[in-house]
Amino acid sequence: MTTILYPHFAGATFPKMLRLFALPVVTLLLIFIDRFWGVMGSTHVNMLAAVAIVLAGIPHGTLDVEIAAAHFGQRGFAGKAKIIAGYLGCAGAMVLLWLQLPEIALISFLIISIVHFSRDWRDGVDPFLAMMVGWALVALPALASPDDVAMIFAALTGNDNGAVISALLGAASVPATLGTLVFAYWAFRHDDKQSALEVLACIAAALVLPPLVAFAIFFCGLHSPRHMADALRETGDLSPLKKTAIICAVFALSLGLGVLMFLYQGDVPADMGIIRTAFILISTLTVPHFILEHILSDKQRA
Repeated sequence: MTTILYPHFAGATFPKMLRLFALPVVTLLLIFIDRFWGVMGSTHVNMLAAVAIVLAGIPHGTLDVEIAAAHFGQRGFAGKAKIIAGYLGCAGAMVLLWLQLPEIALISFLIISIVHFSRDWRDGVDPFLAMMVGWALVALPALASPDDVAMIFAALTGNDNGAVISALLGAASVPATLGTLVFAYWAFRHDDKQSALEVLACIAAALVLPPLVAFAIFFCGLHSPRHMADALRETGDLSPLKKTAIICAVFALSLGLGVLMFLYQGDVPADMGIIRTAFILISTLTVPHFILEHILSDKQRA
């Protein structure tokens, strides 16, 4: 059997022991704090987790236009304008879907997230097992904390259909979790202890910690840093100053969009409004990012 290799992750720049134990240790520390002080489920912590997800999530897509321009030979102004127009079109379509058919928007976002997150684990491993990991990361909190996820989904859809989607998602998490444990075992057997420990840490977080905190551990601790490191490498021909300017500009525009979403979402309590805005904003930005990733993946296989 072949060995699993993960050559592109951000952890390559850190000492091996730090990469191996950083996420498990942080996860265990948060579980310990929650068990003894019970603060992880508080309103303020959930709001902070939602804000952290947004702040960590936006940067890793800020260089997508430059990456697309380089891959498709569209480095000129007209070419980049077309890419930006396509990006805005995809994002606008997702916003419209949230406004008109929020249930479909939520289901679409969940499916896209499962596929997108599964790509974090696909190097050298069976795609089916990688998909199980992405599926479990999205679905397991709905089984472990059904009331919390149902409340978030109901806020996103504006009706009780969100709770129904949450219940279905929770029921679907069982086979995905079993597949994820198979992945962890497979990784251990093939000398990839880092991936195995990271997956087990994320599963433990999803089972024990509140959903937003558990998701923040994976999203802020693994997914976003990995993709940000990839984006920085793929735009290595840009000067650091230009790269920084692009990241800051796109980050500011995205945050501005989030502020507008928060201000014009109607009569929603501030805490749930922040959480709702975070999910809708991230989903809006994820759709074009996901499409680009899919296109580039197909291009590389061709």
